[in-house]
Amino acid sequence: MNATIKQFLLVSSIYLLAPTVNAFDLNDALSSGTEAMASASEVSGEAQQLVGQLQSQLGVTQAQATGGTGALLQLAKNQLGNDSMSTLTSKASGLSSLLGGGSSLSGSLLSGISSLDGVQSAFTALGMDSGMIQQFVPVIMSFLENQGIGSSLLGQLQGIWTPDS
Repeated sequence: MNATIKQFLLVSSIYLLAPTVNAFDLNDALSSGTEAMASASEVSGEAQQLVGQLQSQLGVTQAQATGGTGALLQLAKNQLGNDSMSTLTSKASGLSSLLGGGSSLSGSLLSGISSLDGVQSAFTALGMDSGMIQQFVPVIMSFLENQGIGSSLLGQLQGIWTPDS
C-alpha cells in the first residue's frame, strides 16, 4: 500500500507542478522519485473505515480512495483553515493520515490543492474521471456525520466540495 500511495503522490505532484515539456518521461520520474516518498504513511484509525466504504460503494482501489479523499480534505483544509481541520481530525481518527500523516513531502504535495480544479487534477492522476468527485462527497459526508461532525461544518464542506452550478 505504501508503494501505491507513493506513486499517487508522485504522479499528482508531477501532474500539478511540472511544466508541460515534450521530453518529460513519466516512467523515469516515477521510478526515480519513489524513494523520495518513503515517508508516506499508511491510512490509520477510523479513516480506514472510510477508505473501505469508498472501495465497496464506488468500486475504486485503495489508492484511489485514499488519494481522492486526501485531495478533498486538503481542499477543505486550505479553504476552512486549521481550526476546522482540527475539529475534523479530533472526531475521526486517522483523517490526518490522508493528508500526508506528518510526512512533510507528501503533505507538501497535497498542500497545493486550493480549488476543485486541483482536486480534479488529482482524481485524473489517480485514473478517475472528475465526475467521481461528486460520488465521493456523499460517502465522505455520511462518514463525517456518523463521526459526530456538526451540521455547520458539514454545510461548509458541502459548499466547498460542490461545484458552482
